[in-house]
Order: sequence, then structure tokens, then C-alpha cells
Amino acid sequence: MKIGIVLLSLFYALASIAVVSFQGKDLLTEKPVSFPTAQAKGSVIVFLSAKCPCSASHEPKLAALYQEFSKQGFEFIAVHSNQDESVEFSKEHFKKAALPFPVVHDSEAKIANQLKALKTPHAYVFVKGEVVFEGGVDDSANAAHSKEQYLTNALREISLGKKVTVAQARALGCVIKR
Repeated sequence: MKIGIVLLSLFYALASIAVVSFQGKDLLTEKPVSFPTAQAKGSVIVFLSAKCPCSASHEPKLAALYQEFSKQGFEFIAVHSNQDESVEFSKEHFKKAALPFPVVHDSEAKIANQLKALKTPHAYVFVKGEVVFEGGVDDSANAAHSKEQYLTNALREISLGKKVTVAQARALGCVIKR
């Protein structure tokens, strides 16, 4: 009986492990985007909003992280999942933001639901399909006031072949509207 319970528990644990992969279209270019790509050293997904000031305050920092870490083999993808933001409004915002990586429109919040993303910005870092960091970009809803750089530190540690010290951090920002 105990073996059956253990096997059943193991089955449910394995069934709950979600393989995160998706295909979508870049909100601005409408070019296809696949995640993850095989050649990436690591993959960063960050949930962003077109109307959240917290999200907007982190866009320059995310662009700078892309400039630094894409050269080291990291891919970056932003996901826009807010159901209360029109595509037109979002396109206009992200066009002005001029992020150097694709913004995928998650029209039914499927990606947000799969990852259990709560707020914008909410970042995930994957290495070989495994989540090695999940949480806020930093310790503030306003990037200008941050003291702890969670995402930056995680990417630096991965680049050095180290284990991520802070693998989970609280995401601060606006709630993703589903």
C-alpha cells in the first residue's frame, strides 16, 4: 500500500512539471517567436505591461541586461499577458519602449498561467529547460529605487557557471489582469 502511495505521489509530481515552450508572434513585427531556442545558454522571460508604471520603470534596465547578456548567449523574451490592455495600445507603448528583444502577445494569458506569473515585471530564467530564477527584476516596484538586483545577479552567476544564490524573489509591480 505504501509503495502505491509513493508511486502515485511521484506520478503527480512528474505530471505537474511543466515544460515551458511556446510559439507566438512578436507584438511589433508579427514575426514568429519560439521559446526556448536550442542554442541559448539561458533564457529570460519577463512579463511586462503597457500601462503599468512599475513595468515601464524596468524597461531600460531590461534593455541594458539584454545588451550585456545576449552577447554571452542568453535570449530574452518579454510576454504581454494583460487582458485589459488592447493590442493597439500595447503596440504603441512597446514601440516607444524600443526593447531590443521580442514582446510576445499572450492573448489568453496561457503563458502567464503556465508559469504562474503574478505581476509586471515578473522574470524567469531558464537553463536547459529548468527554472533557475523566478521573481522580481529587483527589490523595488520602481527600478530607480532598487538596491538588490536579483535578475542581474542571477545572470552573472549563471555566466560564471555558479548556482543562482537567490533563486526566488518577490515580484513587485502591477497585477497581471486575466
